[in-house]
Amino acid sequence: MSPLRSRLFRALVAVTVATTVVLAPAGPASAGIWQMTDGFEPASDPASRWSPTVVGTCWGPHYTGGIGPARTGTGFAHWRVLYRPDWCSIGRTITLTPVVTRPGPIRCSAGVWARLRGGDPQFALEVIDPDTWTYIALKTVPYPGWRADYTLHTVSWTAQRPDVVLRLTLGAMGNGPYPAEIELDDVVVQCTY
Repeated sequence: MSPLRSRLFRALVAVTVATTVVLAPAGPASAGIWQMTDGFEPASDPASRWSPTVVGTCWGPHYTGGIGPARTGTGFAHWRVLYRPDWCSIGRTITLTPVVTRPGPIRCSAGVWARLRGGDPQFALEVIDPDTWTYIALKTVPYPGWRADYTLHTVSWTAQRPDVVLRLTLGAMGNGPYPAEIELDDVVVQCTY
């Protein structure tokens, strides 16, 4: 091969390699995304999916009513807790379908839009192992002060089991005279595999 052809061949190989590197995806590719959503819409009967836990004095949960409008649609979860150390929650078991059908690590996250009001509320977004009743993921949210809008809260974890309990908890951190209050909407659980 002549020196000119050799240099042209090397230049062509360099361009091919550079093009391949630019067009190839960065990092490992995911095979898919699985998602579960719940907007607490009244027509879907959220009370049949979400189980309440009441410790102390709790008004609710209710899936319509409350002070403000839903974030989207017409339904949302709403309840009030009177005094510390009272707390109340709603929870449901979620089957993480990719964990059942796919090998390998599966990253999951859960999120909910929340609006906190009243007497010093504290919110917790909990992902729980239903066999040991221990936390897999937890986010606590102290009262951020009065806000008219919803705020998104999320937690993430690597799924080790096909089912988890998602629990949304409100505790009263003060002693009145106003109850702690929460409105929740648009729950999403998502896993990538």
